Amino acid sequence: MGIDIVRGVINNINAANDVVSVIDSMTDYTGTLYLGYPLTFTDDSVITVDALLISKEKGLTAFIFETDADNAADKQDSLYYQINNALTKYESLRTGRKVAISPKVISIFAGENHLDSNDEYMYCDNSTLFNTINNLPSFDDKYYNALCEALQKISSMKPKKKRRNVTKNDSKGNIIKNIEKEIANLDEWQKKAAFEIPDGPQRIRGLAGSGKTVVLALKAAYLHSQYPEWNIAITFYTRSLSQQIKNMITNFSYEFIGDSPNWEKLHVIHSWGTDSETGIYSEYANKCNFTALNYNGAVAKYGRDNAFNGICSELLNQAIKFDPYYDAILIDEAQDMPISFFKLCYRISKDPKRVIFAYDELQNLSNATMPSVEEMFGKDSDGNPLVRLINNKNEARQDITLPICYRNTPWALALAHSIGFGIYRKEGIVQLFNDLDLWEDIGYQVTSGTLNYNHEVALKRKSSSTPQYFQTLMQKEDAVITKCFDDTFDQYEWVAEQITKNITEDELDADDILVVFPDAYYAKSQYSAFRDFLLNKGINSILAGVTADRDTFKVDGFITCSSIYRAKGNEAPMVYIVNADYCACGAEMIKLRNTLFTAITRSRAWVRICGVGDEMRILEAEINKCILNDYELKFKIPTEDELERMRLIHRDRTDTEKKELKKTQDMIRNLTMALQKGEIEPSSLPGISALLKALGVNNDEDESSF
Repeated sequence: MGIDIVRGVINNINAANDVVSVIDSMTDYTGTLYLGYPLTFTDDSVITVDALLISKEKGLTAFIFETDADNAADKQDSLYYQINNALTKYESLRTGRKVAISPKVISIFAGENHLDSNDEYMYCDNSTLFNTINNLPSFDDKYYNALCEALQKISSMKPKKKRRNVTKNDSKGNIIKNIEKEIANLDEWQKKAAFEIPDGPQRIRGLAGSGKTVVLALKAAYLHSQYPEWNIAITFYTRSLSQQIKNMITNFSYEFIGDSPNWEKLHVIHSWGTDSETGIYSEYANKCNFTALNYNGAVAKYGRDNAFNGICSELLNQAIKFDPYYDAILIDEAQDMPISFFKLCYRISKDPKRVIFAYDELQNLSNATMPSVEEMFGKDSDGNPLVRLINNKNEARQDITLPICYRNTPWALALAHSIGFGIYRKEGIVQLFNDLDLWEDIGYQVTSGTLNYNHEVALKRKSSSTPQYFQTLMQKEDAVITKCFDDTFDQYEWVAEQITKNITEDELDADDILVVFPDAYYAKSQYSAFRDFLLNKGINSILAGVTADRDTFKVDGFITCSSIYRAKGNEAPMVYIVNADYCACGAEMIKLRNTLFTAITRSRAWVRICGVGDEMRILEAEINKCILNDYELKFKIPTEDELERMRLIHRDRTDTEKKELKKTQDMIRNLTMALQKGEIEPSSLPGISALLKALGVNNDEDESSF
């Protein structure tokens, strides 16, 4: 119970804080108070309401922070008709030919000398505001969810599929149809992330499927409606996100300003850029009269693993002065950006440095962990951090965590975290959050043990962090299925058969299905082989970014197949992960496990994890332990020193390190073969004892076993 406070663009801070102090005392009410709400548009301007209260008890109430008694009635009339007209376009809020909701408008004066209320017009001050609201007529709360959906603009984000082919109540097609109906409103933290704009940087951390991209698109459109003169950039790493983000911003902008955005002021721009497409990096390089490097040039100069960081660092080292040119920069997929990119964004943003970045730490496919804010933005000349994220009372939040996952079932999400961290891995945990409290922030609860270093703990998803529709509509036994095969082609045949069943019996559309290839290097050749199995069953498919243009991820009537990099930022009701054994073992375990985490969390309902051979059996054993524990994560938290050692062992490797590692592996393989063939006696190798000791084998019996 209680009223959420969402602080948008506020013109009268004192009046807003006075209203908040009254609303905070209304503990028996449920709803949201928006400060600085962009209601609608006229021919020449956006209409922003000083404060807008939506509650189950009283419905919709708008507040005017009044200073001029002479025009108070006219202002109320104007705002009433604007609200009423805005609501008429929503069918769910109409009854017959009329709007089912009667909005209320209240003028709040700073002092007690104000007009007297009458049957049509309500006036008050802060001392009488509580009673004024309390005396409003009650509201039929059956319209509450529809009202929230209309005012949050989410209904315009993505049109719901008609799914006219669905005829069976128990089919997967009908299940996903009902799930899509449920995803309509922003939760408490999404509202804050979308509308609150602090005077400085802002961090939005969230699970996969928690709505980070949606709230960034909504925030960009909101900022553009309030400050049309601002230069705003929204940037990202995965190119296939470009059109998706642009479409969402366009839809939101039609709600806010009645038109498409001014794309000369609101820039949807890739983080890097190409010769033909502007990016944050290439734009900055051009302003510095510096030749921007493309991907191949950057790899040649700095290596594949350090390419983007290298070119951004190179730019930062250019001693060129110019005025910052962005009023706000919004960064999606911040987990994939190097430290130098954040410093670059900080440099090109105007004071007060509105750099807004969103990320999910486990969707990082290149680095071990997210750097600290101090590392990301650096220090001033006195050694003080340039950026501190502080949530002050009565101010927009600078640090927001989105704890609810709307995309993934609680079972798939817990399994993804289990595999991503290596919770049930025989050799031990691979990685862990630096901030242990983040577990609770993202929606887990401690069921036993202690959430502290060097302690045993058991964690489970909170019921409040999981939408109820998953429990109501789905069976956990069907949400996650693992299959191990002895032969790659047997795997492809099984997946093709299941996809056929999904389309012909389960009433899913072809574009509801995504097939992910975790090994990006071999994805093209693996898809080429897999495609034949689909074609034999009359099923068409695309390989995202290869057989379709780079901005197209889905095509009607086609299965989408994708490498892990193209799949990032996208989703599908049914996800098949093939050749998952690639992620079971290897030198760069953090990257491999993050890859599998990202693949699993593309699923909006069902995920099938498939692989081949002994490596898949290793992965299957981990998955089965998680399932047997009813998707509870039970493990011992390592010490901080142990975690640092894990990150060192399982980190990404440079090209040189990879070559050295391969050379070592070849030497071990050759030595093993020579010993097995009897070509070498262990006694002739003086270093064998030291090697065995390093491997944890140091007794004579084990040595003689060679």
